[in-house]
Amino acid sequence: MSTRALFAITARQLRRPGCSFRIATPAITVASGSLCSRQPLLIPAPSSNLFSQQQCRDYGSSKKGAKKGKGGSKRGKEDDEDSGPVEMTLDLDKMTEQMEHSVGRFAEELQAVRAGRASPAILNGVRVVLKGGSASLPDLAMIAVKDAQNLIVIPNSPDTQRPIETSIRSAGLGLNPRIEKDAIIVPVPKSTKESREKLLKSLGAMAENARVHVRKNRQDAMKRLKADSKDNMTPDEVKAWEKDIQTVTDKYTGRIEDQLKAKQREIERT
Repeated sequence: MSTRALFAITARQLRRPGCSFRIATPAITVASGSLCSRQPLLIPAPSSNLFSQQQCRDYGSSKKGAKKGKGGSKRGKEDDEDSGPVEMTLDLDKMTEQMEHSVGRFAEELQAVRAGRASPAILNGVRVVLKGGSASLPDLAMIAVKDAQNLIVIPNSPDTQRPIETSIRSAGLGLNPRIEKDAIIVPVPKSTKESREKLLKSLGAMAENARVHVRKNRQDAMKRLKADSKDNMTPDEVKAWEKDIQTVTDKYTGRIEDQLKAKQREIERT
């Protein structure tokens, strides 16, 4: 009777990262004689469900890194630490710009304060109401000193003469302009003791308003620094930032005080 080999192939499919084939180990049964040597039979495996070893490692680490808090792994925390620098929300230049704006606005308000002498700056803040909107008086007319107690306003267009005169009168400056030919004369009353005291009091309120804006900018910067300090910032670095913020704040509050004292001296001399 001839030797007949009966092959019963039982396939064990192994899906391993990085493998591009499946291994099927043939179990060879022989009717007579010795067993044949076993050799693996290579069967191509579908490529759609395969991952490379590097892909699997990356996937595993990304899953671990996604876990945070008590349930997160140590590997996840390390990934968070190595994720790179975090952009700060604190912008010292922006804070400085905001404080500069507040102090500049205070300076403009001081110029508009009447000190008993004619000064074109008194009218810089006047808004002239026109048809369809309003405009700044310096944009519509030339303002000059006629004498120690009078200003002269020359409109660029005759059509704006009456609106300019009305706007100066209603600006709350205590001025009573009058029209003379193509110009507007604005008498500036001499200051009295009562008027000086009233002006000095109003200056204090204006200065405090400017200080409030500067302090508000500082508080906003400190809040941003507190939030930024949670992202790998040392206590020494936090103190250094706080010092820089306070230095800029002191600079602008000092400018407010200097401008206030200069205006007070000007009023007291009138």
